[in-house]
Amino acid sequence: MRNILSIIFIASLLFTGCGNNWLEEAQPSTSTESGDAIKSAREAQYALNGAYDLLRNYEYYGARMTYYGDVTGEDLQSNGDTKRVAKYYLFDFNKDNTPSSLWAYPYRVLSNINGILAFVNNLPSESLSDELKDIKGQALALRALAHFDLVKVFGAPFSKDNGASLGVPIEIEKHNSSSKPSRNTVKQVYDQVITDLEDASKLLSTARNNGKINRFAAQQLLSRAYLYVGQDQKAFDTSSQMIVEAQKAASSSKAQYLLWTNAEYSSVWSKDFTNEILFQISVVKTESGPGKEGIGYLLWRQGYNDIILSGDYMNLLKADPNDVRHQIITKYTSKQVDYYYLNKYPGNPAEGETPQEADIPVLRLSEAYLIAAEAAVKIGDNTNALKYLNAIVTRANPAKSVSGTVTLERVLEERRRELVGEGHRLFDATRNNKRIERKAASHNSPLLRAETKSFDRTYFKTVMAIPRREIDANTNIEQNDGY
Repeated sequence: MRNILSIIFIASLLFTGCGNNWLEEAQPSTSTESGDAIKSAREAQYALNGAYDLLRNYEYYGARMTYYGDVTGEDLQSNGDTKRVAKYYLFDFNKDNTPSSLWAYPYRVLSNINGILAFVNNLPSESLSDELKDIKGQALALRALAHFDLVKVFGAPFSKDNGASLGVPIEIEKHNSSSKPSRNTVKQVYDQVITDLEDASKLLSTARNNGKINRFAAQQLLSRAYLYVGQDQKAFDTSSQMIVEAQKAASSSKAQYLLWTNAEYSSVWSKDFTNEILFQISVVKTESGPGKEGIGYLLWRQGYNDIILSGDYMNLLKADPNDVRHQIITKYTSKQVDYYYLNKYPGNPAEGETPQEADIPVLRLSEAYLIAAEAAVKIGDNTNALKYLNAIVTRANPAKSVSGTVTLERVLEERRRELVGEGHRLFDATRNNKRIERKAASHNSPLLRAETKSFDRTYFKTVMAIPRREIDANTNIEQNDGY
């Protein structure tokens, strides 16, 4: 049984904010703003758990952040035009109807986290216990994650103009109710993300911390950030070194992380905290969670049946009938039409769970290998590109491997195969200035327009509109181009 502390209610009592400002108007009155009341490591842990609980909500990683990057690409799609994900898939949002979820929830996390950091940063550095150092490291990593999510959804890719365009407001201080910040540049936001992750990596423990971020998870997120801003050598060095350290034997102070094997790949998704998951958001039947609005229930045919794999993805995977990833896909035929369902979020049957209680893997070691492979291609290191790419290719089918010169297109193709359903595809395409082509017959909605069937990052809706209520609350927030 997973050991998850039920402290969210306590946290909300300790850390409730008040007032009328842009952050508070953008979030429900149950917000767990933290800072003034934190007087101990115990209370800081309560606030930290409150932040993880916000990530668990279906309006954040519990569903929307997890599926957003895929249903806006070519590999996952809405199973009908009235489903919960349909407007995302169809790019049907505008400046007036864009939901606040992917803006408000990261800022709620930032509000919690900055209260924790205000407490820890006011303590003498020599008085910080190992527990407080780890709390600070987790807080910095979560602050980086929230800013990272905000800037990739609401800001243009860094590579478009070296980060000169507008990103999101950076929040690194306990929020002042009179503050009406304007948007920082994309570069400034990524600089903050990288600084926080570099600092977090120095503080975090390497021990397994189920349901929370440890040093290995922070380092993988850091390598992803380096990749997004074109610091390819740093992306390669950070990811490859992390892989080496993570693979070393476990001890009481250090967890061991390894790629799943080919033999276990099909069954391991239903298990808790396995050796490839660096950071996984835990969902427990007895705790608050995303419920039927969660990603598992949306992908489940017996659930809400909202999201299916597209013909484009199945054509990609069918190029190798022996690819182990076929084993986590269920085919269902109705009226001579085949539907394909992704089973990455099945819940844990051993604990009586269904997909409604599925955990959400946020950082997997597989991605670290693919980051290393992509970065190696970009720095001209074909030997290492082959090494890290083949770790994933051969795991999928031991009879297969890649030889010769590895191209960026080949790595991105493998990212599609391996990371589908984990929220990466739109961002992988736009940051690399690649085109998304929804070619398969499954993309048959009459509401799909030409510009939503074939597009690249010049299509303005690949960057989400700032929700209207956020601009109404803070008129210093400038809307994205095109809306």
